[in-house]
Amino acid sequence: MIKEMRNKGMYISDISKSICKSEKTVRKVLKSDEHEPYSRTPKPSKLDPYKPYILKRMDEGCLNSSIIYDEISVQGYAGKRTILRDFMRPHRKRCKQKAYKRFETKPGEQAQVDWGEFTLDYGGTTKRIHAFVMLMGYSRALYVEFVENEKLQTLIECHERAFKYFGGVPQTIVYDNMRTVVRDIKAQGLDRFNKAFLDFAKHHEFKPIPTRPYHPESKGKVESGVKYVRRNFWPRVAEITGIDDLNNEVRHWTHYIANVRVHGTTKRIPAQSLAEEPLHPPNPKDFRLTEDTKRKVSSDCFISYQSNRYSVPHEYAGRVVCIRDRLNGSLDIYTLENTMICSHVKLHGKYNLSKNREHFEGLLTRERTVAAKAPKLVPTKDSKVHIRPLAVYDDIVDAEVKSS
Repeated sequence: MIKEMRNKGMYISDISKSICKSEKTVRKVLKSDEHEPYSRTPKPSKLDPYKPYILKRMDEGCLNSSIIYDEISVQGYAGKRTILRDFMRPHRKRCKQKAYKRFETKPGEQAQVDWGEFTLDYGGTTKRIHAFVMLMGYSRALYVEFVENEKLQTLIECHERAFKYFGGVPQTIVYDNMRTVVRDIKAQGLDRFNKAFLDFAKHHEFKPIPTRPYHPESKGKVESGVKYVRRNFWPRVAEITGIDDLNNEVRHWTHYIANVRVHGTTKRIPAQSLAEEPLHPPNPKDFRLTEDTKRKVSSDCFISYQSNRYSVPHEYAGRVVCIRDRLNGSLDIYTLENTMICSHVKLHGKYNLSKNREHFEGLLTRERTVAAKAPKLVPTKDSKVHIRPLAVYDDIVDAEVKSS
Protein backbone atom coordinates (compact mmCIF):
# COMPACT_ATOMS: atom_id res chain seq x y z
CA MET A 1 0.00 0.00 0.00
CA ILE A 2 2.86 2.38 0.86
CA LYS A 3 4.55 1.67 -2.45
CA GLU A 4 1.31 2.25 -4.37
CA MET A 5 0.85 5.61 -2.64
CA ARG A 6 4.44 6.54 -3.51
CA ASN A 7 3.99 5.52 -7.14
CA LYS A 8 1.01 7.85 -7.33
CA GLY A 9 3.32 10.74 -6.45
CA MET A 10 2.59 11.23 -2.78
CA TYR A 11 5.27 12.70 -0.59
CA ILE A 12 6.74 10.57 2.21
CA SER A 13 5.49 13.05 4.82
CA ASP A 14 1.93 12.74 3.47
CA ILE A 15 2.12 8.92 3.41
CA SER A 16 3.38 8.97 7.02
CA LYS A 17 0.43 11.09 8.16
CA SER A 18 -2.17 9.06 6.28
CA ILE A 19 -1.11 5.68 7.73
CA CYS A 20 -0.06 7.07 11.15
CA LYS A 21 3.45 5.73 10.89
CA SER A 22 6.81 7.48 11.12
CA GLU A 23 8.65 8.66 8.00
CA LYS A 24 11.49 6.36 8.97
CA THR A 25 9.15 3.37 8.74
CA VAL A 26 7.84 4.54 5.36
CA ARG A 27 11.37 4.87 3.94
CA LYS A 28 12.31 1.43 5.30
CA VAL A 29 9.30 -0.15 3.56
CA LEU A 30 10.07 1.60 0.27
CA LYS A 31 13.65 0.30 0.32
CA SER A 32 12.68 -3.30 1.14
CA ASP A 33 11.71 -5.82 -1.51
CA GLU A 34 9.24 -7.77 0.70
CA HIS A 35 6.94 -6.75 3.54
CA GLU A 36 8.31 -7.63 6.95
CA PRO A 37 5.54 -7.52 9.58
CA TYR A 38 6.44 -5.86 12.85
CA SER A 39 7.03 -8.19 15.74
CA ARG A 40 8.14 -7.53 19.29
CA THR A 41 10.59 -9.79 21.02
CA PRO A 42 8.80 -10.96 24.21
CA LYS A 43 10.56 -10.19 27.45
CA PRO A 44 11.35 -13.14 29.70
CA SER A 45 8.82 -13.60 32.53
CA LYS A 46 9.70 -14.26 36.15
CA LEU A 47 7.27 -17.18 35.95
CA ASP A 48 9.05 -18.97 33.08
CA PRO A 49 11.30 -21.23 35.21
CA TYR A 50 8.27 -22.40 37.22
CA LYS A 51 5.81 -23.08 34.40
CA PRO A 52 6.65 -26.81 34.04
CA TYR A 53 6.07 -27.29 37.78
CA ILE A 54 2.80 -25.32 37.66
CA LEU A 55 1.46 -27.41 34.78
CA LYS A 56 2.50 -30.59 36.59
CA ARG A 57 0.60 -29.55 39.74
CA MET A 58 -2.46 -28.62 37.68
CA ASP A 59 -2.39 -32.03 35.99
CA GLU A 60 -2.34 -33.57 39.47
CA GLY A 61 -5.59 -31.76 40.25
CA CYS A 62 -4.41 -28.70 42.20
CA LEU A 63 -6.18 -25.72 40.58
CA ASN A 64 -5.89 -23.36 43.55
CA SER A 65 -3.56 -20.50 42.59
CA SER A 66 -2.95 -19.58 46.25
CA ILE A 67 -1.55 -23.03 47.02
CA ILE A 68 0.68 -23.08 43.94
CA TYR A 69 1.82 -19.51 44.66
CA ASP A 70 2.95 -20.57 48.15
CA GLU A 71 4.76 -23.59 46.72
CA ILE A 72 6.70 -21.71 44.01
CA SER A 73 7.46 -18.83 46.40
CA VAL A 74 9.38 -21.30 48.56
CA GLN A 75 11.27 -22.33 45.40
CA GLY A 76 12.32 -18.71 44.74
CA TYR A 77 9.52 -17.12 42.68
CA ALA A 78 9.52 -13.35 43.31
CA GLY A 79 6.72 -12.28 40.97
CA LYS A 80 3.12 -11.28 41.64
CA ARG A 81 0.16 -13.56 42.11
CA THR A 82 -1.65 -11.95 39.12
CA ILE A 83 0.92 -13.30 36.64
CA LEU A 84 0.34 -16.79 38.00
CA ARG A 85 -3.46 -16.49 37.70
CA ASP A 86 -3.21 -15.24 34.10
CA PHE A 87 -1.00 -18.19 33.18
CA MET A 88 -3.25 -20.76 34.89
CA ARG A 89 -6.53 -19.44 33.44
CA PRO A 90 -6.38 -21.03 29.94
CA HIS A 91 -5.27 -24.38 31.41
CA ARG A 92 -8.05 -24.75 34.03
CA LYS A 93 -10.72 -26.09 31.70
CA ARG A 94 -8.37 -28.70 30.25
CA CYS A 95 -7.39 -29.93 33.72
CA LYS A 96 -10.98 -30.06 34.98
CA GLN A 97 -12.06 -32.16 32.00
CA LYS A 98 -9.08 -34.49 32.26
CA ALA A 99 -10.14 -38.10 31.81
CA TYR A 100 -9.07 -40.87 34.14
CA LYS A 101 -9.33 -44.62 34.12
CA ARG A 102 -11.72 -46.19 36.64
CA PHE A 103 -9.85 -48.41 39.07
CA GLU A 104 -11.62 -51.67 39.91
CA THR A 105 -10.51 -53.91 42.78
CA LYS A 106 -10.69 -57.62 43.39
CA PRO A 107 -13.21 -59.10 45.85
CA GLY A 108 -12.22 -58.43 49.44
CA GLU A 109 -9.28 -56.26 48.41
CA GLN A 110 -10.42 -52.75 49.26
CA ALA A 111 -12.98 -50.56 51.01
CA GLN A 112 -13.23 -46.76 51.03
CA VAL A 113 -14.24 -44.47 53.91
CA ASP A 114 -15.44 -40.87 53.96
CA TRP A 115 -17.49 -38.44 56.07
CA GLY A 116 -20.59 -36.51 55.06
CA GLU A 117 -22.03 -33.53 56.94
CA PHE A 118 -25.77 -33.01 57.48
CA THR A 119 -27.96 -30.58 59.42
CA LEU A 120 -30.90 -31.30 61.74
CA ASP A 121 -33.54 -28.99 63.17
CA TYR A 122 -33.65 -29.46 66.97
CA GLY A 123 -36.63 -27.42 68.12
CA GLY A 124 -35.75 -24.39 66.04
CA THR A 125 -32.00 -24.65 66.60
CA THR A 126 -29.64 -26.11 64.01
CA LYS A 127 -27.55 -29.15 64.96
CA ARG A 128 -24.77 -30.50 62.77
CA ILE A 129 -24.34 -34.27 62.56
CA HIS A 130 -21.90 -36.44 60.62
CA ALA A 131 -22.45 -39.49 58.42
CA PHE A 132 -19.80 -42.20 58.43
CA VAL A 133 -19.83 -44.00 55.07
CA MET A 134 -17.89 -47.18 54.22
CA LEU A 135 -18.21 -48.70 50.76
CA MET A 136 -16.78 -52.02 49.59
CA GLY A 137 -14.81 -51.47 46.37
CA TYR A 138 -15.82 -54.65 44.55
CA SER A 139 -19.45 -55.16 45.54
CA ARG A 140 -20.33 -51.48 46.21
CA ALA A 141 -22.07 -52.64 49.42
CA LEU A 142 -22.75 -49.60 51.59
CA TYR A 143 -22.68 -48.99 55.35
CA VAL A 144 -23.94 -45.67 56.76
CA GLU A 145 -24.10 -44.44 60.35
CA PHE A 146 -24.88 -41.00 61.78
CA VAL A 147 -22.81 -39.81 64.75
CA GLU A 148 -22.24 -36.66 66.79
CA ASN A 149 -18.64 -35.91 65.78
CA GLU A 150 -15.68 -37.08 63.68
CA LYS A 151 -13.24 -37.73 66.55
CA LEU A 152 -10.82 -40.65 66.47
CA GLN A 153 -12.68 -42.85 68.97
CA THR A 154 -15.93 -42.27 67.05
CA LEU A 155 -14.20 -43.18 63.77
CA ILE A 156 -12.83 -46.38 65.34
CA GLU A 157 -16.18 -47.52 66.72
CA CYS A 158 -17.89 -46.81 63.37
CA HIS A 159 -15.30 -49.05 61.70
CA GLU A 160 -15.96 -51.89 64.13
CA ARG A 161 -19.73 -51.72 63.61
CA ALA A 162 -19.18 -51.60 59.82
CA PHE A 163 -17.00 -54.73 60.03
CA LYS A 164 -19.80 -56.53 61.87
CA TYR A 165 -22.32 -55.38 59.26
CA PHE A 166 -20.19 -56.59 56.32
CA GLY A 167 -19.19 -59.76 58.13
CA GLY A 168 -15.45 -59.14 57.97
CA VAL A 169 -12.52 -56.83 57.24
CA PRO A 170 -11.05 -56.04 53.78
CA GLN A 171 -7.31 -56.13 53.07
CA THR A 172 -7.00 -52.35 52.60
CA ILE A 173 -9.09 -49.26 53.35
CA VAL A 174 -8.66 -45.96 51.46
CA TYR A 175 -8.98 -42.59 53.25
CA ASP A 176 -8.56 -38.99 52.30
CA ASN A 177 -6.11 -36.97 54.37
CA MET A 178 -8.37 -36.63 57.43
CA ARG A 179 -6.44 -35.60 60.54
CA THR A 180 -7.62 -38.59 62.57
CA VAL A 181 -5.90 -40.92 60.07
CA VAL A 182 -3.04 -38.98 58.45
CA ARG A 183 -0.62 -37.11 60.71
CA ASP A 184 1.62 -35.59 58.01
CA ILE A 185 0.79 -35.71 54.29
CA LYS A 186 4.42 -34.92 53.41
CA ALA A 187 5.87 -37.81 55.41
CA GLN A 188 6.53 -41.22 53.89
CA GLY A 189 5.64 -44.74 54.99
CA LEU A 190 4.21 -45.40 58.44
CA ASP A 191 5.38 -42.00 59.71
CA ARG A 192 2.58 -40.49 57.71
CA PHE A 193 -0.18 -41.99 59.88
CA ASN A 194 -1.67 -41.16 63.25
CA LYS A 195 -0.04 -43.68 65.61
CA ALA A 196 -3.27 -44.49 67.49
CA PHE A 197 -5.12 -45.18 64.25
CA LEU A 198 -2.22 -47.29 62.99
CA ASP A 199 -2.50 -49.39 66.17
CA PHE A 200 -6.20 -49.82 65.44
CA ALA A 201 -5.42 -50.98 61.88
CA LYS A 202 -2.96 -53.55 63.25
CA HIS A 203 -5.56 -54.66 65.81
CA HIS A 204 -7.98 -55.64 63.00
CA GLU A 205 -5.29 -56.52 60.43
CA PHE A 206 -5.99 -54.16 57.55
CA LYS A 207 -3.73 -51.71 55.72
CA PRO A 208 -4.75 -48.01 55.60
CA ILE A 209 -4.05 -46.23 52.30
CA PRO A 210 -4.16 -42.40 52.09
CA THR A 211 -5.19 -40.75 48.84
CA ARG A 212 -2.90 -38.47 46.91
CA PRO A 213 -3.53 -34.79 47.72
CA TYR A 214 -5.96 -33.09 45.31
CA HIS A 215 -6.97 -36.43 43.76
CA PRO A 216 -10.64 -36.86 44.69
CA GLU A 217 -11.01 -39.60 42.09
CA SER A 218 -8.75 -41.80 44.25
CA LYS A 219 -11.75 -42.44 46.48
CA GLY A 220 -14.44 -41.56 43.98
CA LYS A 221 -16.53 -44.64 44.80
CA VAL A 222 -17.22 -43.64 48.39
CA GLU A 223 -17.68 -39.98 47.41
CA SER A 224 -20.40 -41.17 45.04
CA GLY A 225 -21.78 -43.16 47.98
CA VAL A 226 -21.99 -40.01 50.14
CA LYS A 227 -23.79 -38.22 47.30
CA TYR A 228 -26.18 -41.17 47.00
CA VAL A 229 -27.01 -40.93 50.72
CA ARG A 230 -27.58 -37.19 50.40
CA ARG A 231 -29.78 -37.44 47.31
CA ASN A 232 -31.67 -40.69 47.88
CA PHE A 233 -31.93 -41.21 51.65
CA TRP A 234 -31.91 -37.72 53.16
CA PRO A 235 -34.99 -36.41 51.27
CA ARG A 236 -36.97 -39.38 52.68
CA VAL A 237 -36.42 -38.20 56.30
CA ALA A 238 -39.30 -36.08 57.57
CA GLU A 239 -39.31 -36.30 61.39
CA ILE A 240 -37.06 -38.15 63.84
CA THR A 241 -36.89 -38.35 67.63
CA GLY A 242 -33.08 -38.38 67.73
CA ILE A 243 -29.91 -39.75 66.16
CA ASP A 244 -30.82 -43.30 67.24
CA ASP A 245 -34.11 -43.02 65.36
CA LEU A 246 -32.26 -41.62 62.33
CA ASN A 247 -29.87 -44.59 62.39
CA ASN A 248 -32.82 -46.99 62.51
CA GLU A 249 -34.16 -45.37 59.35
CA VAL A 250 -30.83 -45.41 57.52
CA ARG A 251 -30.30 -49.08 58.44
CA HIS A 252 -33.72 -49.88 56.95
CA TRP A 253 -32.87 -47.86 53.82
CA THR A 254 -29.46 -49.53 53.46
CA HIS A 255 -30.86 -53.05 53.91
CA TYR A 256 -33.98 -52.75 51.75
CA ILE A 257 -33.03 -50.14 49.13
CA ALA A 258 -29.35 -49.22 48.75
CA ASN A 259 -27.81 -52.70 48.89
CA VAL A 260 -30.52 -54.54 46.95
CA ARG A 261 -30.74 -52.24 43.93
CA VAL A 262 -28.90 -52.90 40.68
CA HIS A 263 -25.83 -50.69 40.89
CA GLY A 264 -25.53 -48.23 38.02
CA THR A 265 -21.84 -48.95 37.32
CA THR A 266 -21.37 -52.64 38.10
CA LYS A 267 -24.89 -53.70 36.98
CA ARG A 268 -24.88 -56.09 39.95
CA ILE A 269 -26.78 -56.18 43.25
CA PRO A 270 -24.37 -55.10 46.04
CA ALA A 271 -25.81 -57.49 48.66
CA GLN A 272 -25.26 -60.47 46.36
CA SER A 273 -21.75 -59.36 45.33
CA LEU A 274 -20.81 -58.85 48.98
CA ALA A 275 -21.20 -62.59 49.53
CA GLU A 276 -18.40 -63.11 46.97
CA GLU A 277 -15.89 -60.98 48.91
CA PRO A 278 -13.43 -63.05 51.02
CA LEU A 279 -13.21 -60.84 54.12
CA HIS A 280 -11.17 -61.92 57.12
CA PRO A 281 -12.85 -61.89 60.55
CA PRO A 282 -12.33 -58.83 62.78
CA ASN A 283 -10.62 -59.03 66.15
CA PRO A 284 -13.33 -60.13 68.64
CA LYS A 285 -12.01 -57.64 71.19
CA ASP A 286 -13.03 -54.02 70.66
CA PHE A 287 -10.24 -51.45 70.38
CA ARG A 288 -10.61 -48.95 73.23
CA LEU A 289 -8.78 -45.66 72.92
CA THR A 290 -10.46 -43.72 75.74
CA GLU A 291 -11.62 -44.64 79.22
CA ASP A 292 -15.31 -45.33 79.83
CA THR A 293 -17.29 -43.00 82.07
CA LYS A 294 -17.85 -44.55 85.50
CA ARG A 295 -20.97 -44.00 87.62
CA LYS A 296 -22.30 -45.47 90.86
CA VAL A 297 -25.83 -46.89 90.62
CA SER A 298 -28.11 -45.17 93.11
CA SER A 299 -30.34 -47.05 95.56
CA ASP A 300 -33.31 -46.37 93.27
CA CYS A 301 -31.45 -48.15 90.42
CA PHE A 302 -30.54 -45.14 88.27
CA ILE A 303 -27.33 -43.59 86.95
CA SER A 304 -26.86 -40.00 85.82
CA TYR A 305 -25.14 -39.04 82.57
CA GLN A 306 -25.06 -35.58 81.00
CA SER A 307 -27.90 -34.35 83.24
CA ASN A 308 -30.21 -37.24 82.30
CA ARG A 309 -31.01 -40.42 84.27
CA TYR A 310 -31.03 -44.02 83.02
CA SER A 311 -32.26 -47.15 84.81
CA VAL A 312 -30.03 -50.16 85.59
CA PRO A 313 -31.15 -53.66 86.73
CA HIS A 314 -31.75 -53.57 90.50
CA GLU A 315 -29.08 -56.19 91.11
CA TYR A 316 -26.44 -53.50 90.46
CA ALA A 317 -27.76 -50.95 92.99
CA GLY A 318 -24.82 -49.48 94.89
CA ARG A 319 -22.22 -50.82 92.41
CA VAL A 320 -19.97 -48.86 90.02
CA VAL A 321 -20.69 -49.37 86.31
CA CYS A 322 -19.15 -48.09 83.04
CA ILE A 323 -21.07 -45.95 80.54
CA ARG A 324 -19.99 -46.27 76.90
CA ASP A 325 -21.41 -43.44 74.81
CA ARG A 326 -21.53 -44.69 71.21
CA LEU A 327 -22.21 -41.13 69.94
CA ASN A 328 -24.70 -42.60 67.48
CA GLY A 329 -27.75 -42.07 69.67
CA SER A 330 -27.21 -45.02 72.03
CA LEU A 331 -25.61 -45.71 75.42
CA ASP A 332 -24.25 -49.10 76.53
CA ILE A 333 -23.69 -49.90 80.20
CA TYR A 334 -21.01 -52.41 81.25
CA THR A 335 -19.66 -53.85 84.45
CA LEU A 336 -16.09 -53.08 85.48
CA GLU A 337 -15.24 -56.52 84.08
CA ASN A 338 -16.50 -55.38 80.63
CA THR A 339 -19.71 -57.44 80.72
CA MET A 340 -22.66 -55.89 78.91
CA ILE A 341 -25.53 -54.96 81.29
CA CYS A 342 -28.06 -52.99 79.23
CA SER A 343 -28.51 -50.32 76.55
CA HIS A 344 -30.50 -47.10 76.34
CA VAL A 345 -31.45 -44.64 73.65
CA LYS A 346 -29.45 -41.51 74.43
CA LEU A 347 -31.69 -38.68 75.63
CA HIS A 348 -31.16 -35.15 74.33
CA GLY A 349 -31.79 -32.15 76.53
CA LYS A 350 -31.56 -32.19 80.33
CA TYR A 351 -33.37 -33.67 83.32
CA ASN A 352 -35.07 -36.44 81.35
CA LEU A 353 -35.59 -40.04 82.46
CA SER A 354 -35.16 -43.33 80.60
CA LYS A 355 -36.73 -46.17 82.59
CA ASN A 356 -36.90 -49.85 81.64
CA ARG A 357 -39.63 -51.63 83.64
CA GLU A 358 -37.76 -54.93 83.41
CA HIS A 359 -34.97 -53.48 85.54
CA PHE A 360 -37.36 -53.33 88.53
CA GLU A 361 -39.30 -56.59 88.19
CA GLY A 362 -37.42 -58.57 90.85
CA LEU A 363 -37.33 -55.58 93.15
CA LEU A 364 -41.11 -55.09 93.21
CA THR A 365 -41.88 -58.69 94.30
CA ARG A 366 -39.50 -58.83 97.26
CA GLU A 367 -40.94 -58.71 100.83
CA ARG A 368 -39.91 -55.81 102.98
CA THR A 369 -38.18 -56.62 106.24
CA VAL A 370 -39.50 -54.93 109.43
CA ALA A 371 -37.51 -54.20 112.55
CA ALA A 372 -38.14 -56.71 115.40
CA LYS A 373 -39.07 -54.07 118.06
CA ALA A 374 -40.82 -51.55 115.87
CA PRO A 375 -43.80 -49.72 117.43
CA LYS A 376 -47.23 -50.90 116.31
CA LEU A 377 -49.31 -48.41 114.38
CA VAL A 378 -53.09 -48.44 115.26
CA PRO A 379 -55.91 -46.27 113.88
CA THR A 380 -56.97 -44.82 117.31
CA LYS A 381 -55.68 -45.02 120.84
CA ASP A 382 -58.09 -45.49 123.89
CA SER A 383 -57.43 -43.14 126.84
CA LYS A 384 -56.99 -44.85 130.23
CA VAL A 385 -59.34 -43.49 133.07
CA HIS A 386 -58.80 -44.56 136.72
CA ILE A 387 -62.04 -45.17 138.69
CA ARG A 388 -61.85 -44.04 142.40
CA PRO A 389 -64.40 -43.97 145.32
CA LEU A 390 -66.01 -40.56 146.08
CA ALA A 391 -64.57 -40.60 149.63
CA VAL A 392 -61.12 -40.08 148.14
CA TYR A 393 -62.19 -36.75 146.68
CA ASP A 394 -63.79 -35.67 150.07
CA ASP A 395 -60.50 -36.31 151.86
CA ILE A 396 -58.66 -34.18 149.29
CA VAL A 397 -61.11 -31.28 149.83
CA ASP A 398 -60.79 -31.46 153.65
CA ALA A 399 -57.02 -31.43 153.40
CA GLU A 400 -57.15 -28.32 151.23
CA VAL A 401 -59.45 -26.50 153.75
CA LYS A 402 -57.25 -27.29 156.77
CA SER A 403 -54.13 -26.13 155.00
CA SER A 404 -55.72 -22.82 154.10
